Amino acid sequence: MAFDLSCALSTFHIHMGKAPQRVAVIISLLFAVVCLNASQTYILSYRTQVKNAVVISESYQFSKAMTEIKATKAESLSLYSPHETNLNTIMHLHKDEILEFMMKYGAHTRSHEKVHNSKSSSLLQLTLPPSYITVDFNDDYATITRLITD
Repeated sequence: MAFDLSCALSTFHIHMGKAPQRVAVIISLLFAVVCLNASQTYILSYRTQVKNAVVISESYQFSKAMTEIKATKAESLSLYSPHETNLNTIMHLHKDEILEFMMKYGAHTRSHEKVHNSKSSSLLQLTLPPSYITVDFNDDYATITRLITD
């Protein structure tokens, strides 16, 4: 849900005229609570390459979705993160848990193996395709919900 708080407050202030400050403060707080509790939609993807059992590259990306999507909510993961509402920090601290949760529902693998003169070599690619998620902050928990597009 996209909502521009500054625009709503300035419009409200213009229409209110010389109304008491208390009403304006209460309305401002209500708009802030609505904006803070609204879930945000993000796109999450992951890719890693392992050569001969050594990780040679890893890419973990998430970004805010630019457009709204039609999707249904699927499984959720609740992460205990007291006093933390910075999504970058939460994604970094709980990266392994989030990846394990997302990979239950689909990951792509590609394996290349060579044997030459009795020496073997392998290259494994693991990819989590871009997936839509929502993130909600409630109390001391961040709840990540996987979305299924229609």
